[in-house]
Amino acid sequence: MEKQSMCGGQLRQIRSLRSMQTPFPIPERLSAVGRMITFVCHDLRLPLTAILANAEFLSRADTTELEKREFFEEIRCSVDSMNELVSSLLERFRDCDTFRPGAGNIVDTVERAIHLLSVRQEFRRISIEHHHRGVAVGWFDSNHLVRAVANLVLNACEAVSPDSGLIVVSTIGNQKHLRISVWDNGSGIDPKIRASVFQLFASYGKATGNGLGLAIVRKIVEEHGGEIHIDGKNETGTLFTITIPFAIP
Repeated sequence: MEKQSMCGGQLRQIRSLRSMQTPFPIPERLSAVGRMITFVCHDLRLPLTAILANAEFLSRADTTELEKREFFEEIRCSVDSMNELVSSLLERFRDCDTFRPGAGNIVDTVERAIHLLSVRQEFRRISIEHHHRGVAVGWFDSNHLVRAVANLVLNACEAVSPDSGLIVVSTIGNQKHLRISVWDNGSGIDPKIRASVFQLFASYGKATGNGLGLAIVRKIVEEHGGEIHIDGKNETGTLFTITIPFAIP
């Protein structure tokens, strides 16, 4: 009975987190610091929800010791992600550059982003695949790309059926460039609004959308000196493609 009560309380916390996504009035223009605060507040929900989901797993009576260690590790990684987000905000107040590229493995980075979403109860029946070809190690800010990919996958999860949804993340690396593609089998984006989907606070088709996710993705891609676009030729679903430099200096 105690464990069931704990699980119910955690689920109520998760629902409370979702309710925080309701639209709120925003000034037409934000300072750089104000925009940074808005982005960080948005992205903090991803690791925080992952922590609550893993805590739900830990409360189950049939959880093995090996699974417990795995869930604790996932919680620790999510806490590290939250700490990195808060640190980036503090550094912005000190006029420090929060963009820190370095040698990293894009396969590990994408898997981290996918796991943030796959543990959420409402997305557990959605199939999320990752396929990589070519060079895996390149020069990029791993923490920032985790946020970018996680936001694209989150958008895809919200666009597909919770029972038959399919999301495919493809990464292709070479000595010069990295391409990241995120495709889903949802209903797609109306061609009339494709040009504005990356604008700050632009949200379409979501009752609780706040229009921050794709704006965050675009900012991170531009920090890397890359580009992001929607493939208008895709016949089904939605396909976002990111291209960034990948060469190690």
